[in-house]
Amino acid sequence: MPVLFFRRNCLAFSCLAFADCPGSFENGQEGMDMRTIYGANLGILPGDDPRLALVIKEALAKLHGIENVSLTLEPGEYHFYPQYAASGRFSISNHHKCEERAVAFWLEDFTHFEINGAGSRFIFHTDILPFYLHKSRNISFRDFSVDYAIPAYSEGEIISVSRQKMVVKINPEKYQWQVKDHCLYFTGENYCHPLHLSMEMDSMSGGPAYGTDDLYFGTPQQEVGLHPFIEQVDSDKVCFTLREEEHFFAGSRAGNKLVLRHHPRSNPVFYASDTDDLRLEKVKIHHAEGMGILAERCTNISLYDFHVLPEERNPRCFSASADAAHFVGCAGKIVLEGCRFEKQMDDGVNVHGFYSPVEKKMGDNQLMLGWGHPEQVGVRLAREGDEAAIMGARSLRPVWKGRFESVTLLGQGVLAVFDRQLPEAFPENAVVENLTLSPNVVIRKCEFRRNRARGILLTCRKALVEDCVFETAGAAVYLEGEACSWYESGAVGSIVIKNNHFLNCAYIPAWGEAPVTVCPKVESDEDWYYHENLELVKNRFACFDERVLYARHIRRILLMDNIYCQTGAYPPREGRRFDLTNYGFFSEEYNL
Repeated sequence: MPVLFFRRNCLAFSCLAFADCPGSFENGQEGMDMRTIYGANLGILPGDDPRLALVIKEALAKLHGIENVSLTLEPGEYHFYPQYAASGRFSISNHHKCEERAVAFWLEDFTHFEINGAGSRFIFHTDILPFYLHKSRNISFRDFSVDYAIPAYSEGEIISVSRQKMVVKINPEKYQWQVKDHCLYFTGENYCHPLHLSMEMDSMSGGPAYGTDDLYFGTPQQEVGLHPFIEQVDSDKVCFTLREEEHFFAGSRAGNKLVLRHHPRSNPVFYASDTDDLRLEKVKIHHAEGMGILAERCTNISLYDFHVLPEERNPRCFSASADAAHFVGCAGKIVLEGCRFEKQMDDGVNVHGFYSPVEKKMGDNQLMLGWGHPEQVGVRLAREGDEAAIMGARSLRPVWKGRFESVTLLGQGVLAVFDRQLPEAFPENAVVENLTLSPNVVIRKCEFRRNRARGILLTCRKALVEDCVFETAGAAVYLEGEACSWYESGAVGSIVIKNNHFLNCAYIPAWGEAPVTVCPKVESDEDWYYHENLELVKNRFACFDERVLYARHIRRILLMDNIYCQTGAYPPREGRRFDLTNYGFFSEEYNL
């Protein structure tokens, strides 16, 4: 049975619980003597020349193998086109699959290398992957901004809306569109796609509109969604008419903006795999075809003064097409400090591994593994020597542990060979988790505002979230873990959430039950908990209703010196301040 315990001096546990997780990350490159090589001397000059990508490719080939180099560019605006860029095939986690990807900056097997933009503005032309890093070490990017000449999403303004009719204004000078066969198509430099999804943004707050949610439209490629009759009513206006039982959201309002989503989630701005000691500093991303940064199997990543948000001189109602920063199967330390994430179309930060379904037992110590979600297909689960666990998809409780001896990607799955004999019997719907690739995370002095969905998703070994501001439509901090949808692992050992400000979070129900939500999708016994320790210390909750914490399947919860006040910003949702089940220990002290 759960134990409720009230005591003084609770903060001592807080310090001990996080004593071995450093609060800062020193990149191995810091303090080294770097040799400056000026981009202009290699032909890299500002301008709108489609051949610049070819110049970059040739320059990086010359610099490959040379260590301790800072490639410093002339300040200015640089344009990068896919036609002259390097290209390759990659399976990028949590992104849609592409046959071939153009790459502007391809850094493979680089060591102690820096790109310094000197305040420059990088403009990319769809479809292109701006930065690709693989098997590199001590890499830094600093002092530049990223945008796209024509974004992968478009923007409209609601002129009028009723239950079954909506008229939207779309500026044809900014966004090329046409209505064909009662579908709305958008055309860019290298694409033409039908509208399949929209998100309504409040004209006053700038965030997702209260009383709305994702609005899906059925297309030849997408079966789910509404089926409007679409017609052009003016040179810059289009009318959506619904029939039968279909209707728009009750919260939709004239004057609100619409993020019109039509492009696949194709390329993050930064894609790093099997890379150690990566640092991004003073980098701004104003738009991305996918996520801001996506890292797989990387060790030690630091983001300082790293921003994903609309540009001030071109204030779109959206920034990145998905998460601002996403880390899959990483290790070591991940540190974010002084970052701002605003108006991206998914979460601010997501840190997780992934559960790999067991397809077939191939021998005493061999398994054929699959991928749980289509956007994980082709992504490597593990490295040789990593610790593995087998568990059932419903319980997520390990029943066997061993180590990977080898991991081989095949056409339709992964052949995993282990260092010891496998069990005779497997749990129902068995999955394999990599226990080694789980980092310590520090998120400090960061802002999360006006984005779709949540602030931070953490399924990692340890985490500290400190001195941050959250103004999110969904949960600000979200701990999950599940093997039924995205198959994102794993259990949190200890998370400390300290001295943060939560402002009117969790007002769209689909994205979280409370500002702090712990909801792993597990079926557990009373004597076992998926997550271990959660501490909320000296936080300020400004909420429009009572809800603060919603928690399931966690061993220990400590709250101390938190402040709560009610704002009345939205109509209150039903719920308790602390909604807890399947927990072991709960202590609350000095909360106001």
